[in-house]
Amino acid sequence: MRMTNGNTKKNNKSLRVGLLASMLIIFILASVVSILLTIVLFSVMGRAVYGNTLANGMRPQARMLAETTANLMRGNISAENFQLMIKTSETAVIVLDTEKNPFACMIPPRDIGGRIVPDGIATRSTDRDMRTRNNDFANAYIKHCREIYDAASKSSAYSEFVENNSSLGVVVAIRVVDGTEEKGVLFLIKPLHDINEIAKSLQIVLLSAYGIVTVLTLIPIYFVSRWLINPLKKLNKVAYSFSSGGYSGRVVPKGSMEIKELGGTFNELADNLQRTINDLTIERNMLRAVFEGLSEGMVAFDTDCNITKCNNAAIKLLNGKRNDDIDKLPIFGDVRSNAEKVIETGVESVAMINAGERMLRISTAPIEKEKGKVVGAVMLLMDVTEAERLEQTRRDYVANVSHELRTPLASIRGIADMLNDGLVNDEKDKLRYYGYIQKESIRLSNLINDLLELSRLQSGGVALKMRKVELYELFADVADRLNESATANGNKIVVDLPEDKYYAYSNPDRVEQVLVTLMDNAVKHGDENGIIRLGMDDGGDKWQIYVENPAEVQREDIEHLFERFYKADTAHTGEGTGLGLAIAQEVLHLMNEDIRVDYNDGMIRFTFTVAKKRV
Repeated sequence: MRMTNGNTKKNNKSLRVGLLASMLIIFILASVVSILLTIVLFSVMGRAVYGNTLANGMRPQARMLAETTANLMRGNISAENFQLMIKTSETAVIVLDTEKNPFACMIPPRDIGGRIVPDGIATRSTDRDMRTRNNDFANAYIKHCREIYDAASKSSAYSEFVENNSSLGVVVAIRVVDGTEEKGVLFLIKPLHDINEIAKSLQIVLLSAYGIVTVLTLIPIYFVSRWLINPLKKLNKVAYSFSSGGYSGRVVPKGSMEIKELGGTFNELADNLQRTINDLTIERNMLRAVFEGLSEGMVAFDTDCNITKCNNAAIKLLNGKRNDDIDKLPIFGDVRSNAEKVIETGVESVAMINAGERMLRISTAPIEKEKGKVVGAVMLLMDVTEAERLEQTRRDYVANVSHELRTPLASIRGIADMLNDGLVNDEKDKLRYYGYIQKESIRLSNLINDLLELSRLQSGGVALKMRKVELYELFADVADRLNESATANGNKIVVDLPEDKYYAYSNPDRVEQVLVTLMDNAVKHGDENGIIRLGMDDGGDKWQIYVENPAEVQREDIEHLFERFYKADTAHTGEGTGLGLAIAQEVLHLMNEDIRVDYNDGMIRFTFTVAKKRV
């Protein structure tokens, strides 16, 4: 199915936007996923790594403070110096004695109410709230230290206990030992607040870095994408021109190696497609010319017996006019019924139908696909009117020849049987019967000669030599020859032409043969006591020669007078073989001349042409 122009342009735009946007979206999604994975991994693993790093940094301080606490307990340093020392620490310091009671506690400055407030310092009205919050922090730290005290006290001397997954932060604990006597455990706590601030700062740095890298990377990706997509856009434009029927477009291979190869392959495909389409177009035009040029009608049907193809010959044979709708022709119902039967049964069919004056032979064959499935039918319509007429003529010809031969033969045989059986004894009767046999033999001989003459004329096996002929002398000779037989029938022959020299270019023997045939026909079949006129008129480059006489002829017999063996006397009892006029017509046609018959007011006239000059 061919797309419309608007739909194709819309699809082209969608293709262009889709490819470029898809590449950019994929890159952005990859960047976002990378950032999220980094943040997740940093949150999961970074905290532990960072906590271990902090713990390693807190170990020396823990050892030093544990030693200082031991000196405090021995009285080697004052409490003021110890307090001053732990206040300078950035971590929370808690010392529990062996009874898990606080021996010393120092909470570093905390973020209370949005401000950093050192422990023991208050400002104005917030003093009570701030100290309450500091006490809450201290109590939470001490509680947690008591919970892990046992685990920390089991570590060996000068060996730290580290906890970096605590909800309070990173905890480093070390035993406080005086000699071999354990005095308690010292805890250093790096608050969770500090760790989260650092992690948040790192996350912001990572997000900023990823954002900058993404933006900087999008620019080359955009231009690279356009560089890759532009050849595809041109290729799509050429492909669209193909869908619109333009096969001359080609692409210039540009872009990456794969796209260049695609462009080259497309051009090769376009060349092959154009050649194939040109060949198919020529074949289609040839088939269409052959299809429309057939004298036979062709009709193709689908499985629902709908017409898929039809030539004008079929419409004409069904008594329609060129480009008529064949479905609406009156006799098409009979044609369709044959197609329906073939489609239903899958068996070829031959039928004969009458189409007005025509006799049509309809041959219908099924169209089959794989596994014998019928997908339609094709029908051939042939005008067999002439063939049927020729067949009928052949049958009539055989019947007439048989009848004409049987009559004289039967007569000869009957007389011969009587003579052979001795039934005729009188010599005069014998002579009379011998005369009958001779007459019938001559009649039979004339019939056979006429048949042979007609056959030779129709087969074109007679060569005629044309020369100059003087017509008046020929007319007079024929009239004299037939005058005796005409007078015997009470007829009179008149040459209806002034005596003069009238020249023609023809074969004199054949012109004489035609004249004798027409004159003899007038004498034998015309009315008695009538005038037979022989004359001619000037027809320009031809003479119009006529023979006219009174006769009683039925109108329906006029058009059949030149047919072989045709006689108005259907009983064939009269004289003649019925071949004379047929032979005369064939002779004239052989000389490129015409003959016609006219009948008006009891007068019948035969007129034939003779050329005046050599053509």
